[in-house]
Amino acid sequence: MRGKSLGLLIVVACTLGTWHGLAAEVDAFAASQPEVSHFELGKVFQASPVIYSILLALSIGALSLWAYSLLTLRLDDMMPREFTHSVRQLIAEKQFESALALCHENDNFCSSILASGIAARKHGPQVMLGVVQSEGRRRANSLWQRISLLNEVAVVAPMLGLLGTVLGLFFAFYDSGHSSESLAAIFDGLGVAVGTTVAGLIVAIMAMVCCTSLKFRVLRLLDTVENEALSLVNLVEEDEAEA
Repeated sequence: MRGKSLGLLIVVACTLGTWHGLAAEVDAFAASQPEVSHFELGKVFQASPVIYSILLALSIGALSLWAYSLLTLRLDDMMPREFTHSVRQLIAEKQFESALALCHENDNFCSSILASGIAARKHGPQVMLGVVQSEGRRRANSLWQRISLLNEVAVVAPMLGLLGTVLGLFFAFYDSGHSSESLAAIFDGLGVAVGTTVAGLIVAIMAMVCCTSLKFRVLRLLDTVENEALSLVNLVEEDEAEA
């Protein structure tokens, strides 16, 4: 029993000695390393203030457009349940003029589509369906323009970042001597110049994520609105055929 305890103490002592030696080596290695310079955000911004200001404005604009679109693009606003229920009831009762007047009174995404279809009911089902699809595409253009703006930000931001980097490289190498001090200044300038490319990529990735999420939301909403509008148009066609 004493032999086992003595062996355990020897193992513990050896382990502590090994960890102590490793800690001493790590401290010595850290002490031998040169001091790492601190990241100065103000210095980086002063290197290309125009490029960083444009990228900041693009990022704020993209986030604002994305947040505004998420808050405003809702199914209850584009196609209120009470409105669609009232229109469906009026069409079922063959009160087309009342349904058309109700569509003109309500200002939403679905009302103008239904109004165009009801107004063209006398020209046949094919004409009515074409008018509804045309009006739907016209109303959807404003939604796709928002997505297009976010896509443009995702394309322009990396190009602006690359432009800032190229300009930084140009001024870093332009009219420089060959002394050690000038070479050190050149490398410092290179490190600062690459920052615009990093910022441009960050803005582009953010804009692309916003664009993808907004595109998915718009497609889902448009699909729901289109199905409801087509069902109401088919109801009008059935009533006209019975008449």
